[in-house]
Amino acid sequence: DDHKELSSLPQTLTQVIKVVQDESSSVSDLAEVLIHDPALVTKILRVVNSPFYGVTREVTTISQAVMTLGMRAVSALALSTSIYNIAGKWDTSIDRIRFWRHSLEVAVASRDIAEAIKYECPEEAFIAGLIHDIGLLVIEKSFPEKFSRIWKQAQSGENIFELEDRTWGTNHARIGRFLLEQWRLPESICEAVGLFQNEFPPGNIDPDFRLPQIVSLATRISRFSVTGLKRIQSNEQESIQILTENINLDKEKLVQIQKELMNKTTHESEFLEIEIGSSEELLQEANRMLYEQYLTVENLLEENQNLYEQIAQEKLQKAALEALRTITATLNHYVNNAIATILGRAQLVQICIDKGQIVDSKNTTTTAMIVIENSVKTITSVMEELKRLTTFETIIYHDDTYIIDIENKIKKQFEEIEKITSEECITGT
Repeated sequence: DDHKELSSLPQTLTQVIKVVQDESSSVSDLAEVLIHDPALVTKILRVVNSPFYGVTREVTTISQAVMTLGMRAVSALALSTSIYNIAGKWDTSIDRIRFWRHSLEVAVASRDIAEAIKYECPEEAFIAGLIHDIGLLVIEKSFPEKFSRIWKQAQSGENIFELEDRTWGTNHARIGRFLLEQWRLPESICEAVGLFQNEFPPGNIDPDFRLPQIVSLATRISRFSVTGLKRIQSNEQESIQILTENINLDKEKLVQIQKELMNKTTHESEFLEIEIGSSEELLQEANRMLYEQYLTVENLLEENQNLYEQIAQEKLQKAALEALRTITATLNHYVNNAIATILGRAQLVQICIDKGQIVDSKNTTTTAMIVIENSVKTITSVMEELKRLTTFETIIYHDDTYIIDIENKIKKQFEEIEKITSEECITGT
C-alpha cells in the first residue's frame, strides 16, 4: 500500500495483456486499446518502420503495425517499453544503466535461444529476460537501508541470492514473480522470473520448466552483470551444459548466439530507446571484465598449486595436466567472450572515429585501439600454448611461487607483437 505504483500497471497495458490472453481477440481489438496511448503508438510505429523489421512499405497506423508484427510481438513491445518507463520513475541506488544493460542482454539471449529451439512464443522469452531482475528494484524500494548494506556485499563478490535469503527469507526472483502476478502477466513469464536462478537437474525436459531454463541459460551466458562483478562459478560450465541439453539446444548454435549477443543487444537498445551506455563505456566495461577474469586465473592457479602439493608424486603429472586442461577449457570460454567484446567495442570506436563521431586529432585513440588489439593477440597466444601443453613443467618465479614453463614458446610472439606495437605507436597508424 505504501508503494501503489508497484501493485498495478497503467490502464492501457492492463488492457493489452487482457486482449492478448483472450484467444477470441482480433487485431482490431488490440489496436483499439493501443490507440488510447499516443506515446506508445508513436514508439510502436517508429520501431515497426525501423530497418530491424525491414518492411517494404511505411506502416502508418497501429492496425497495420499489429498486422505486420503480430499481436504477440506488439504486446511484447508495449510491455517492454511500459515496464522500462515505469521502473525508470522509481528511485534507486542501483546503477540504472548497468541494470538495463544486463537485463536487455538477457532478454535478447532468451529470445534467440527460444527461436533456436522453436519455443512457441519467443516474445515471452524476451519479456521474461528483460524483467527477470525487477525484484531487485522492489526490494530496494521497500527496504532501502538493509538493501544498501547487502548490495555493497554483492558488489564485493558475495552471492546476492544468498544474502537476500539470509536477510529476508526470500530473494528478488520470488519477489519479482509475486509482482508480475499482481500485474497479471502470463503465468509462464511469472514462473520464468521466479525460477531462473534455480539449479535444474539433468534430464528436466518438463515443458512447464522450458521457459525458466531458457532464461536461466541466458543469464549464465550474459557478459555483463547487475552488480558489475561477474565471478566464474565452479559449476558454471556444468550448469550451462545441463541447461543446453535439457532444452535441446545445439551447442554450435549456442556459440553463435554468444558471438552475436553484444551487437544485437546494442541494436535492440537503439530502437527500444533503452539506455545501456555509450560505446566507450561498453569498451571500458569489457576491459575491466577481462582484468577480473585474469584475477580469477591467478586464484585458479593458486588453487592448482595447493593441489600440486597434496597429490602423490607418481600421480602428479597426470592429475596436473587434467586439472590444467579443465581450467584452460573453462577460461577459454570466458576469455574468448571477453576478447570478442573488447574487439567488438574497439571496432565500434574505430568506426565512430572514421565517421567523425569521435574526434581523434592526435591519433591517441586510434593508437590505443591498436595496443588493445595487439594485447588481445598476446592473450590469445598464451591461451593457445596452454591448450597445447603435453607436459606440466614448472619453474620458480618468485619465492615459493611456481609458474608453467612456456616462456620460451611465447617469448618470440611477445617480441614480435611489441615490435609491431612500438612501430605503430611511433607512426600513429
